[in-house]
Amino acid sequence: MAETDSKTATFSDAGHLADDTSNTVVEKDQHDVNAPADDAIEPDYLTGWKLWAVMITLYLNTLLAALDVGIVATAIPSITDEFKQLNYVGWYSGTIFLTLSTTSPVWGKLYKYLSARWVYFVSIVIFLVGSIVAATAKSSIPLIIARALQGVGCSGSIGGSVLMINYVAHPGQQPMFIGLWATVYMLSTIVGPLIGGAFTSYVTWRWCFWINLPVGGPVMIAVFLFFHVPKHVKYLPATWKEIILQLDLPGLAFIFTSLVCFTLSMQWGGLTKPWSNGSEVAVLVMWVVLTIGFFVVEYFQGERAMIPLRLLKSRLQWTNTLYALMVNCAEFQVIFYLPTYFQSVRDQSAITSGVNTLPFIALFAVGSMMSGGIIGKTRVFQPFLLVGGLLATAGAALLYTLEADSSKSRYLGPQVIFGFGIGLGCQVPLMALQSFTPPEDIASVTSIIVMMNSLSGGYFVTAAQSVFDNIVLKQLAKTAPNIDSSLVLATGSTDINKVFSGADLQHVLDAYMVGIKDVFAWCIAGAAFTAVLSLVVPFKKMPPVEEIAVANKKGLEEDAKQVEADV
Repeated sequence: MAETDSKTATFSDAGHLADDTSNTVVEKDQHDVNAPADDAIEPDYLTGWKLWAVMITLYLNTLLAALDVGIVATAIPSITDEFKQLNYVGWYSGTIFLTLSTTSPVWGKLYKYLSARWVYFVSIVIFLVGSIVAATAKSSIPLIIARALQGVGCSGSIGGSVLMINYVAHPGQQPMFIGLWATVYMLSTIVGPLIGGAFTSYVTWRWCFWINLPVGGPVMIAVFLFFHVPKHVKYLPATWKEIILQLDLPGLAFIFTSLVCFTLSMQWGGLTKPWSNGSEVAVLVMWVVLTIGFFVVEYFQGERAMIPLRLLKSRLQWTNTLYALMVNCAEFQVIFYLPTYFQSVRDQSAITSGVNTLPFIALFAVGSMMSGGIIGKTRVFQPFLLVGGLLATAGAALLYTLEADSSKSRYLGPQVIFGFGIGLGCQVPLMALQSFTPPEDIASVTSIIVMMNSLSGGYFVTAAQSVFDNIVLKQLAKTAPNIDSSLVLATGSTDINKVFSGADLQHVLDAYMVGIKDVFAWCIAGAAFTAVLSLVVPFKKMPPVEEIAVANKKGLEEDAKQVEADV
């Protein structure tokens, strides 16, 4: 949700509003700017039950949005059985990552100029509309479109939740609430495939989407009842033309099409088309060209860019931003391929598989809340990046040593280490950059971090699927060339024990194990990279809470004067 001009209206952890002297045209009829300036002098942080009511609303909506990111993972085999279109399989799970990551900056701009309450509400509506379309889809294309809509809605909900925490909670409480938010998000992502598997096994895969309606309804009611923007948050009026220009639609087009090319490349390469095929080479080249083009567009867009490049110049900023991108490299591979190990290689049910991932979930939550609480007290953050990276590397290395017949302690123990390590470091970049960033840029920095977290799914989940599929086929070509590779790819990972039997089944399971180990090897590399990267992050103490509060108050006083002058 990268913002625009540092002098343009922007939310911060105190709802900071800055001056835009070049692009914004004041229109009194668009926003309420007649309130006395004195109302904006003191940050209006919530306390008591009002604060927790808002937090619970945010967490419930985050739960709803994050569940849908992975809920179709275990339902895909049943979907392909019904639609009979195997060439669209990758899009069922990948489309949501495309729109989730690329539209987050657009939502950031909307939150800046329009009522946060209504923008947040609209994001929920878009998500629920996408859920209805998905649940009633009769073929692959409507389902893919629905998944794209769900990604757009998820993007607005997830980004809005993070921003809301920053301007309703006191700076001293923000690390704790962000840690809880990260736990809810991760819990939802992990439990999603489990719920999807239960629905697919006992009802129908369509309930993976219908379930959003009875859950989303109460969330919408809660938004109306509790989601009130604090009084100190003001919006600098702007023409609709200027708002549209600030959305950086050219940048959105470049980054979205580059991700589409990357996804196509990963789905074709070595599977439906050789890596040397002309189409495969073309989409790879276009991915590189469009990615470079995106940064060129961002440079010329300046402060209207999705990612204002000036915000990545300092070592503190670019190292934490890169950490936010790479921490999910290891995390997502375990989320998606540990259940594959349980359900395919170990032939466990979706329910049992979910139970066996509980150590990862529990220790992630412990690590996330622990780091958030300690950082809030000590204001020291860099050691958590380092220790988290080292523990995640050790846990990933232990997961790599798993075999088909490993004992329960051998597959539960590594999850404890890995989950705790990821939990310690995953939300630290967001907390750190929010603390060091000037009030007028906090929303922009928050948006960039959220975008990096989402892009991780767009890149690493798609690439991991390509690695897994290619390794499985390569292994089968060596050990069992008589097995139909297209049948292996067409068979869902949960159904291989039904489709194959005897020696063929053993060959397929052995190939699956090799593919899973290669994905876990990638986890080791990703986790090790974050550990090394943490050594480049400057060792600094976050500013004391009192300094942040003073800076916010000063900014609000300046804003009140500016709004009064503009009016």
